[in-house]
Amino acid sequence: MCGKAAVSHLSWAEVYAYASLLTAPPALPADPESRINISPSRLRRKSEPDSMVWETLPVIYRADEVDTPCEAIWPFIPAYSEGRLPTNKEGRLISTANARLRSEGTPFAPTFMGAWSAGSRVLVAASWFYEFDSRVRPQVPYAVFPTDAPCWLMAGLARWTRLPDGSRHLSVAIITVDPNEVLKSVGHHRSPALLRDAAEARAWLSGERNQAQALLRPYANETMGVEAVPMGIKIPGNEQVELPATLQRRR
Repeated sequence: MCGKAAVSHLSWAEVYAYASLLTAPPALPADPESRINISPSRLRRKSEPDSMVWETLPVIYRADEVDTPCEAIWPFIPAYSEGRLPTNKEGRLISTANARLRSEGTPFAPTFMGAWSAGSRVLVAASWFYEFDSRVRPQVPYAVFPTDAPCWLMAGLARWTRLPDGSRHLSVAIITVDPNEVLKSVGHHRSPALLRDAAEARAWLSGERNQAQALLRPYANETMGVEAVPMGIKIPGNEQVELPATLQRRR
């Protein structure tokens, strides 16, 4: 899965230079805010709807033949939950941060099939993401980063939603697939769907559906790095974490 990510001094110019086959707009927006601890949107106090903390990730979506950058709310907001985090019949929050690729039947759960069928595919840009070793207690957090690229480009599904204040925003789920050997080595059983180069990025945004689905597979082991990070990264929104030198050099 992917339940926590970092966007560290990442510029849109750098993203488009890496994904060089995309059609960028004539002018780029302000660069994404630098944050090393991004979790899905959440309530500070579950009993108080007004304590909502909306979190975003930088994404690129295709519209009118242009690959357009924006900040998208994380997680995905389905139609039945317009403008708020989804809940079940008992009122408990449902996680829609990740859309798990299924091995049988429809590719995704019903919550995400509308976006998949409509071709609402996006690229999610992140400097690195975090995974937690489920074999030990407490679970050890690891940062997972590309060794041959300025950032990850993750495959995502998106839907526009309108928040209670009337503003309209894109919302996003990161697609997850089986892990590669690197992620298995740190005790993790899922992985974001990671696109490998500019051609895959373009195909994900504008290719046929069967072509896009073929891109959803484990990432190459050789170009994925992992580094243990302090336990403080587990606290949502905690930016006061001393990162190891490997990650400091990527900032």
